[in-house]
Amino acid sequence: MKSLVELFFNPPMAIARVGASPVPLDSFEWHEGRTAQGGTQTVIEPALSFEVGADGSLRPTLPTQLRFKEDDGRIRPVAPFFELWARLQRTDDGSLEEAPMNATLMQELKLTLRHFAVEVTASNLKAARRTGDDACGFTARVEIAGDDHAPHALRAFSRHTSGQAPLVSPERPIPLGSVQWMRPLAAPDAGFPEVDLSQLRLRFTPAAGEVYGPPRAAYGPDRQTVTGPLDTLEFSHKEDGRIHLIVKPENRILNDDTPFSRYAMTNGLFEDPQPQDGYDGADEGDNRAWGVVDDTCDAVLTASVAWRGSRYTAAARVFVGPPQYAPDRRPFYGIDADLEDRDAPPVEVTRETFESVKSQVVQLFRRVFETAASLNVDAARTEALQDNAAKIAGTPVPTQGLPATDGASMTRADKPWADRIADLTPGQRESVWGVSARGDRLSFSEAVPFVHAQLMEEAVLIDFLRRRHEHVRRLLRPPFGLLPDWAQQPGATPDPRFRDPRVLRDLLHDMRMPPYMRDAYYVPLSLTRRQHRMMMDFLDLLAAGAPHE
Repeated sequence: MKSLVELFFNPPMAIARVGASPVPLDSFEWHEGRTAQGGTQTVIEPALSFEVGADGSLRPTLPTQLRFKEDDGRIRPVAPFFELWARLQRTDDGSLEEAPMNATLMQELKLTLRHFAVEVTASNLKAARRTGDDACGFTARVEIAGDDHAPHALRAFSRHTSGQAPLVSPERPIPLGSVQWMRPLAAPDAGFPEVDLSQLRLRFTPAAGEVYGPPRAAYGPDRQTVTGPLDTLEFSHKEDGRIHLIVKPENRILNDDTPFSRYAMTNGLFEDPQPQDGYDGADEGDNRAWGVVDDTCDAVLTASVAWRGSRYTAAARVFVGPPQYAPDRRPFYGIDADLEDRDAPPVEVTRETFESVKSQVVQLFRRVFETAASLNVDAARTEALQDNAAKIAGTPVPTQGLPATDGASMTRADKPWADRIADLTPGQRESVWGVSARGDRLSFSEAVPFVHAQLMEEAVLIDFLRRRHEHVRRLLRPPFGLLPDWAQQPGATPDPRFRDPRVLRDLLHDMRMPPYMRDAYYVPLSLTRRQHRMMMDFLDLLAAGAPHE
């Protein structure tokens, strides 16, 4: 006999992407491949996908092509599935085990679909966060019984109290997608006998990717084509390419008498969350918001089951974003690394764990190359150095023992950090622009393969780290420290172990790795604290004579 201890979703977190096509994107997975020359790179391979029938049942498939759009241009959304699992305890020996909530387990626990339910709450609170007014956000909420296999739409509107003006009215809600319990099937599919179709699954389907606004959000300046001061330009006709459609007529449904329609960054009246200009209307005229929102959202799924007089719940979260894809490039870290940085213990780096840590380091450097190879380093460098100049504004910053933050950055003058790039960009002068005398259009970007590609090979990378461990230490930008690390009164000179957001030099871009990239707060990006510590400990181990291959 087994007792139910806990209910949980797998995965507990997923990312969805908006799209207007009724057919969601098929599943693919990242894998490593090898070119004929032996360099490792990311490849994608088809993974188990499901077609949803009219009755909510599933048919497993293996896709044969990767298709992002329909012939009419509509984008296929990313619509994740969530499996319901249980943690159980055996009554004979007290041991714990995990199992899918499927027909076998439900029969053993004497459960039916009627014992289950799910509650889904989806919200877009971006305008509320900017204005500090909850009525500028909008939320949808549905409850679905376990034996209800129809898709349920998430129609969002603004919750408000007396004296608050709602941005979205209940009469004209904004659709944020739908959620659906899949219908369990007792018999497996003949082509995929290993797939358990009797397991309880939910699917979250995001919205179409629409924008909504008040009646005045009709046409606006096209920043891709308009040059010169806006108050001197004449917009003669909406078809001439100088202005563009902001919100189509049928979506101009929002209340124009809310704080969001009066929002403007840097006027001292609002908190101005970063990035400050991340709203429609920023950098146009007086920076007043056009009052426009989209149908992305965050959603929480909470499933529950009643068993032997107790209620058990499982929760999962969905983040809905725009349809941007880069299937042949991996970032050097993602949400998983951020969560590990917050919750997981430090990586133990010893002679006994050398092989497992080495594998993580190799993967990190391969992903660093893939990120760098997809980046316009020249443009990123120019923007970063211009940003430095604006931040400094005549304030002296320490230069001793630190890379350059001006036009000398990543040039021959930026020693000892730039030990190879100078020879790969001959004639590069001290400038915020890429001006290599060789005539390369993107001289810094074109140098990336010569610096990083050879480090894709494990043996070459480990040899490099063993020989150049001190140089690598210098090149790795330290992460921001935790509050207990900070000095009560910071000085002007940075701490070499970590960065402090109160120290100006710690907010300036330089060529340390990763160079000229920004984090969510628009300041120089670094590895996570956990990754950085792993790298430092691994370099210590190599310097002390770690096991050779």
